[in-house]
Amino acid sequence: MTRSFFATALAALLATGGTAQAQTAACVTRTEAEALVLFVAPDLIRQTGQRCAAALPATAMLRQPSGALLAKYEAESERAWPQARKALLKIAGPDAAQMLDSAFAKPMIGTLVAPLVTGNLQAKDCPTVERALTLVQPLPARNTAALLVLIAQADAASPQPMMRLPICPAGKD
Repeated sequence: MTRSFFATALAALLATGGTAQAQTAACVTRTEAEALVLFVAPDLIRQTGQRCAAALPATAMLRQPSGALLAKYEAESERAWPQARKALLKIAGPDAAQMLDSAFAKPMIGTLVAPLVTGNLQAKDCPTVERALTLVQPLPARNTAALLVLIAQADAASPQPMMRLPICPAGKD
């Protein structure tokens, strides 16, 4: 389930680009993919917490609307925007440049992506997601993003990949 959740999280990042990816052969670098994960992480954590509210105790990390965990990802989210924007441009294509330059785009990206990711999350999966978050919680936010991108890269090499994030082959970063 955890692999499925993270796969869905990364795959949903493509939803901002629609079919533009099919029209372009652009790939995102590992650094850009990590920035994209970091950029949407706060909204993803909040949305997951809301979806899991009925399935987890009030003390669960996912259920905390603020605190050190969320602050850590919020700080990295802001710093990740320039590289995340580059990734989104590659995924969505040049037609998205004007939209991504809009003052409204930045706050809306995570807000739009998070529900797409958590939409398939079922109550029975919430304890597993909470456990995964607890395990990565001590890591710096950038390490967690790098781990998720590594999982995406490994998934891309599998016979039936679950993710569709077009990460460039090693050496193009």
